[in-house]
Formats: sequence, structure tokens, C-alpha cells
Amino acid sequence: MSATSFYSDQARTPRRFSRNRLLYLIVSLYILVVSAIGLMVGQPLFTQTMTGLLTMGLTLAPTFLLVLYIWHFFNLAVIVRPERPIQRFFGDMRAGVLDGDKILNGTLALIAMVFFFSTFNFAKDKITYFQPFVWDSYFADLDRILHFGRAPHEWLYPLFGTPLATTALNAAYHFWFFLMYFLVFMACYDRRSRAQSTAFLFAVVICFVFGGNILATLLSSAGPVYYHEMGFGTDYVPLMDMLYRFNEISPVWALHVQEMLLEAHHMGGAIKGISAMPSMHVATTVVMTCYLFTWRRWAGWLMVGFTTIIMIGSVHLAWHYAVDGYLAIPVALVSWWLGQKLTRLVTATPEPGETA
Repeated sequence: MSATSFYSDQARTPRRFSRNRLLYLIVSLYILVVSAIGLMVGQPLFTQTMTGLLTMGLTLAPTFLLVLYIWHFFNLAVIVRPERPIQRFFGDMRAGVLDGDKILNGTLALIAMVFFFSTFNFAKDKITYFQPFVWDSYFADLDRILHFGRAPHEWLYPLFGTPLATTALNAAYHFWFFLMYFLVFMACYDRRSRAQSTAFLFAVVICFVFGGNILATLLSSAGPVYYHEMGFGTDYVPLMDMLYRFNEISPVWALHVQEMLLEAHHMGGAIKGISAMPSMHVATTVVMTCYLFTWRRWAGWLMVGFTTIIMIGSVHLAWHYAVDGYLAIPVALVSWWLGQKLTRLVTATPEPGETA
């Protein structure tokens, strides 16, 4: 992925519509399966997918474009440094807008991913229809066994047990949403490193389906934040009390989201889907790390640090048991490997009118 790949492509590549056929097929099959599940439980899927599409189209995509334009101008002015950076900037913008092939195929891929994410959120909320939360006590015990008889958040307290540190971890945890969808947006439109971007999209889909749907159902758990609410005991009440105390001094936004998820679980609501094992925050951050290593090594190492922060935040903010993150790492690495395999399979098939 290149910093300028969204704007211009000096070495023009062939049309890529059919390159995305396998991605469209996988997403379409996934939507059909989840739609059938929705019919089984008496909750149609269509409304929720359209809501997700409108949210992305009307709010996130313009924001991503703005960030992209700012980054590209910075890259020209500071790194590339052409004689006329402003003229070059607008020229690149014009070339990007006029590249109908890239706009069409990128938009189709983006729409497919938006529908996928919306469908995933719908499916995630249906986990307890098939498997109630039964694994929490086992994961809590395993956490203590692996961490020398103490809960992982107790080990973290000396370093992160302050209101300011907790707010910082929460900010990083929320930033994951922007970064995740931004990289998906970039991968849809990227053309200079098409193979790696396609592998990333495949890996994201595989990771969410295998980790966030299949494993999440088989290992259904609610997480430490809901440990007491789901009837497993009071082990994590001190952690939650600490977070609420910190929130009185410095904001802990996770608490509001956790309350909304619990309310939706019991009564229905816009934000739904309680699931702890495996941690999809950690899993997808590892996938993003693999992707960014293919772009720049320094970006990959930055993401290694960000992955560590997400792992710590998932435990400290009571979203996850530590073992949720430990399992998420191999899930992500296998997803990335499979994503690359699928990409090689697709690129080995010649386009109409091309030779392999």
C-alpha cells in the first residue's frame, strides 16, 4: 500500500472487477447464511445492513477521504517535495477522481465490506440463541492459572491503575474502530499493492467469521464486565468499582458502551452483541499489523505496540479475559495466511483477455 496509491497510478493496471469476484462470493454466501439464521429467530437482516451502509456512506467515508487528503498533502510537502506541491496535490486529486476503474471497483468492494460488517454485527447478537454464556468461569480460572494465581488486571494495576492511564487506554481502544475501518477503506481502493490489500480484505472476513462468529459461539462468554450480571460471582466487582471511581475523575467511555450493550441484551437496542472469546479487537489489530508490515516496517512495528496497548486495554477495561487475547493472536495469523492463499488463488486466474 502506497501513500499516494489512492490518488494516482502512473503504471496503469488492467481492470480489476473480476479480481474481487471471490470476495463478493464469500460475502454473499455469508449474508445468505446469516439471513437464514435471522429468519429462524424471527428477526430479518435487511434493515440492519442498510443502517450500516448509510452510516458508512454518510459519515465514515467522507472522514476517511479528508484524512487521506491531509496525509497526501503532508507526504508531498515534507517527503516527496516536488517543485510545486500544491499543483501536484490537485493534479493527483484530479487523476484519482477521473480514474473510473478504481472508483468503481473500490466502491463495489467497500459496499461489500460494509454489508459484511453489518451482517457480522447482526450474527454476533444471535450467539446466545445457539449457546448461552457458559464459559466465563472456566476462562476466569484459566486466567488465574496462567498468571500465577492472580487475575491479569491485578498485575496491571501498578502501571495502569490511575484515572488518566485508564482514559488513555480507553482512547486507544476506541481509536481501533477508526483505524480498522480506515484501513479497510484504503484496501478497497488501493491499486499499487493490490495483492496485499486483497489479502487484507480476505483476512478480515475470515477473522471475523471464524473468530467472531464460529469460535465466539462455541466458546460463548460475556467477559469480566458482565461476570456478576450473568451469575458467575463477584470476582470482577472490585475491577468494575475501580473503573466507575476513575470515571468520576477522568472519563472512561467504555462504561457507557458496556451499559448500552447490557441493556440491549435484555431489552433490545441499536448497539448489540456481547461476546468475549476470542477478542476481536486483538485479532483484527494483529491482522492490521501483518498488513502494515507489507507497506512499511516502521508502520508494522508501531502496530505491534498498538496491539500490546489493545491487549492491555481489553483486560484493564474489563472487556476480556487475557486468554481471549491469547487465542485471538493465532486466529489472526491463520486468517492472514489464508487471506494470502486466497489472493494467490485469485491472481493465478487470468482475467478475460489476459494471460496468466
